Amino acid sequence: MDGALILVIEDETLLRENIAEIIGHFGFRVISVPTGEEAIKVMKECTPDIIICDIMLPEIDGYEVFARVKQMPKLTHTAFIFLTVKSTRSDTRAGMNMGADDYLTKPFTKEELINSVRARLEKLSIMRQGSLEKDMFVDEAAYEKIINLTKRERKVLDEIAEGYTTPQIAKKLFVSKKTIENHRVNISRKLNLTGPNSLISFALRLKVQNPSHHLPEKQVSN
Repeated sequence: MDGALILVIEDETLLRENIAEIIGHFGFRVISVPTGEEAIKVMKECTPDIIICDIMLPEIDGYEVFARVKQMPKLTHTAFIFLTVKSTRSDTRAGMNMGADDYLTKPFTKEELINSVRARLEKLSIMRQGSLEKDMFVDEAAYEKIINLTKRERKVLDEIAEGYTTPQIAKKLFVSKKTIENHRVNISRKLNLTGPNSLISFALRLKVQNPSHHLPEKQVSN
C-alpha cells in the first residue's frame, strides 16, 4: 500500500518528529499531532490507514482516542497501534483487550516501527477487499494441508494471521526469532507456499475465510 496515510499521536515533540521522519523516509504519508483532541479533528477530515497513538496523552488519553475511532464508520478498517512504556504492562494488556491491532514499547527501534506498520498494511490490503474473489480464498486442498502442521506451527500461523511480525511472535511465545523463522519455513514447506509474502497472504486469507479459527485437525486413530 504505497502512499498509505499514517496518523501519529504523541505529545513528546522529539519522539513524534522522529516517528514522522522515519515513516516519511519509507514513502508513507504522515500527519502528526500532539493531542487526542487534535487527532479527532484530523480524523473527521481524512481517513488514515494506520493510527499510532501514545496511551498517556494530555486532555484525552489513548484509550479514549481508540474508543472514538471505533465510533467512526469510515475508520472501520483503520489499524490502531498503541505506544506504551515498559512499566505499563497492564496498560498494554488493556489496550489489546480493547481490540487494538498492535503495540510498540518505548523505546523501540526503527525496524520495530516499520515492521509493525508494514504488517498492518499487509493485513489491511487483504481485509479491505470486502467482496473477495473466489481465487482469493484458501482452496480446499490447501486448507486440508493444515492438518500436517504441529500445534506450535498452528499457533505461529494464527499469530501471522493476526498481523504479528517474527520478533513480536517470538516475544509472545517466549522463544528466539530464529525459532519462529524456522517455524515459518516449515509451515511454508508443508503448505507448498513460495514467495516472500505468500505465507502472510495465506494466513490473512485464512483468517477472512475462517474468523472463528476452526481449522482442520489431524485425527488420532485408536
